[in-house]
Amino acid sequence: MNHLLKNTLLLTLFFLFSCSINEVNEKANIQLASTDIEEGAAINVSTESITFTFDQRVYLVDKAKITLNGTAVPDASSRGPYLIVKLKDALDYSTQYTLTVEKGAIKDDDDRLSQESFTLSFSTHDALDTPIVITSVSQNGFLSVRGTSLVNEEGQPVILHGVSFGWHNWWPRFYNENTVSWLKTDWECGVVRAAIGVEPDGAYLSNPALALNCLYTVVDAAIKNDMYVIIDWHSHNIKLNEAKAFFELVAGKYKDYPNIIYEIFNEPENIAWSSVKAYSEAVIQTIRAIDPKNVILVGSPQWDQAVDKPAADPIKGYDNLMYTLHFYAASHGQWLRDRATDALAKGLPLFVSECAGMSASGDGPISASEWQSWVQWMNANHISWAAWSVSDKNESCSMIKNTSSPVSEWTNNDLKEWGQIVRTELRK
Repeated sequence: MNHLLKNTLLLTLFFLFSCSINEVNEKANIQLASTDIEEGAAINVSTESITFTFDQRVYLVDKAKITLNGTAVPDASSRGPYLIVKLKDALDYSTQYTLTVEKGAIKDDDDRLSQESFTLSFSTHDALDTPIVITSVSQNGFLSVRGTSLVNEEGQPVILHGVSFGWHNWWPRFYNENTVSWLKTDWECGVVRAAIGVEPDGAYLSNPALALNCLYTVVDAAIKNDMYVIIDWHSHNIKLNEAKAFFELVAGKYKDYPNIIYEIFNEPENIAWSSVKAYSEAVIQTIRAIDPKNVILVGSPQWDQAVDKPAADPIKGYDNLMYTLHFYAASHGQWLRDRATDALAKGLPLFVSECAGMSASGDGPISASEWQSWVQWMNANHISWAAWSVSDKNESCSMIKNTSSPVSEWTNNDLKEWGQIVRTELRK
């Protein structure tokens, strides 16, 4: 049986239409007794059947033909207001189904028998449909993408909350096991993001040894601490050959670990989606040749704000892809939430791999109200997020107060306002 159905599924039911009504009984009608999720039909996994409850008695004649999404059901029976349909196969999660009854029979309020055909539409969702906030890899395993949701190995929707390190080439001191461990135990992070700088002096292109040492230290520490970790190619421009070589190397090293999430393009700047898409497809192909299933995050144009572009033309042919949305609350308000909501409605899976409460410059005052509006939006839409950044630069988005602060075991005196806000949010 589908592992998604280890827990009972509930069905939201909608009566679509009634047709072929016997002329003697023109007013005959059949309706579900309730569409309330607690009172409507439910699937009992152990018996692999669905029980529909109607507002009147339902009968099946000998020649009644019942199909589910066009496939004949193995058996069905009626008892009073109940129609019990046996399932040939377990139902899938979050799927629309159509049940058609041809030449069934009902009795109307006047107890008159009428043969008719009718169709019901219903969709499934997990009884535990509210996502859980992940705090451990061992309890969730390999993640995957279904619809717009991130799900664990049991098929349950999940969300990740965590933080992003600053650029490795400028703040390598935080790329160590003690920092990762403190973020897990004290901040209760479920994910950390290793932002591997690409183009600036001292970054990957000019010093790959430092980049890989910082990356491996954080990834290994995340694995040791039972955390998920985003391997972020922290670039603003297309460097296709270099990116392919980088991800070929790290995928080869970590492909068997469920902890891994690949972020293949941090923030495309003023680059057309057609170019970002072609680049992404090439890098995805490189990763998938080695690692067939760990989640891959795809960048969106205009610093990950133009999510409408991939929503209109998503990458096809690959599973477990999500698209990154970045926001800085004092600069990006309701207009970007509306754009993201529209992208979700079109089926685009979103992951906020970088966010903060101040302006897009990374500095200035924190907009507490806009930050809370974003938090509420992310919670309502089950969006994972990582806050920027674990660093000690003299700016409001750097969470650590200054260079004299330790790399872990921070007190509030070691944290800037933003660091305190993020820690509080993570520990809720």
